[in-house]
Amino acid sequence: MHSPQKPPTGKKSTSFIKRAYQWLYHFYLRYLFKRDTILSTFSVFIVIGLFSLLPLNTSILNPFKTALKDLDFNDISYSVLNKNKNTPIDNRIVILNIGNADRMGLALMIEKLRMAKPKVMGLDVTFDGPRDPQNDSLLRHIIGSTPNLVIASKINWKNKAIPEDVGYFGIYTTNRGYVNFIGEEGGTIRNFSPFEKANDKTYNGFPAAIIAKADSAAFLQLKNRKREYEVIHYSRNLEQYMLVDGQDLLEDNIAPELFKDKIVLMGFINPDPFNIEDKKFTPLNKQFAGKSTPDMNGIVIHANIISMVLDGKYIRDIPSGIFWVITILIAWLHVALFMRYYIEEHIWFHLVAKLAQIFFAILSVYVGIMCFDWFSIKIDTKISLIVIILAIDIIYFYEALAVWLHTKFGFQTSFHSKSH
Repeated sequence: MHSPQKPPTGKKSTSFIKRAYQWLYHFYLRYLFKRDTILSTFSVFIVIGLFSLLPLNTSILNPFKTALKDLDFNDISYSVLNKNKNTPIDNRIVILNIGNADRMGLALMIEKLRMAKPKVMGLDVTFDGPRDPQNDSLLRHIIGSTPNLVIASKINWKNKAIPEDVGYFGIYTTNRGYVNFIGEEGGTIRNFSPFEKANDKTYNGFPAAIIAKADSAAFLQLKNRKREYEVIHYSRNLEQYMLVDGQDLLEDNIAPELFKDKIVLMGFINPDPFNIEDKKFTPLNKQFAGKSTPDMNGIVIHANIISMVLDGKYIRDIPSGIFWVITILIAWLHVALFMRYYIEEHIWFHLVAKLAQIFFAILSVYVGIMCFDWFSIKIDTKISLIVIILAIDIIYFYEALAVWLHTKFGFQTSFHSKSH
């Protein structure tokens, strides 16, 4: 008779894990806690800190800065992965296309809307001077007598003496908000400034001024965040908002109930994709790098900002403490790998270093895009990439210093004076 088969004891698997750990320790892990590795890692951050303090003239880098300044890989989340494709229409907001209406037409539109009792109206138009006296008088009266109407102003970023340009009708109301975008001089609009301070006064951005009247709790949350700027969460295209033509409003082709208790944003909408009048670049642009055609009207960008604040769906950053712990850990692991090959197998050092840099660059971009797409968390991987690039050169400098210290003072180091 055959004896019953004994159950596996797990000794083989335990032995394999032990041997694997011993191999990994001998091959790599033993370098993690070497003094040279730790000091080299800290040296990388010391060099970065010193560079940040130097007033260097970087004009020689302008061609590279010009090419890269408007590149953000997180745009792939919108333009390629369609982050906003399943977002429903925001029924709280109605966009009214004012077209080429004159001041008389705008006054009549506001009066029509006022009778429909919307929660708040926002007029994204700046007025730079007098026109027809009769039309100006009518619009002036309408603006001054409509307490739930917010009009557009302009913030003077550089002129602190007169920080806000209120326009021709701005003196007749305190319900104003600046319509400036960060990066609007040909760049992609990714951020917005909710508040600006000058001369002991706080100025509201156009979306913030509208939210203050529409939802005080959401406005308070935005204010309490105390952020210099917010990253815009682009949740919707124009097709995901209710769009009404101003001419239809004037001709009574729209039921007034559509506007009741809604946020009505009045602005110019140009549906022609090849006409760039009053359009800006956004991350929703299908060509995320080297963009050539602006894709979104300003009033729709304001609508996205308002939707984001009302929903409380802000783009988040990882805490700075966690960010630096991860960055230091990444630098430490890479420096240990570079040290191992630099000291023991220098013939493979440059190949391994370049492959590690390429692998980490691809991995970091992928992880950053996925975190942005799935969790709306923005991770800035530039510092991590910089430390990995610097690590190679720092090792060269550290070797020279360590060998000199060893020769002069008996400093213990794994390096030797033999050239590679």
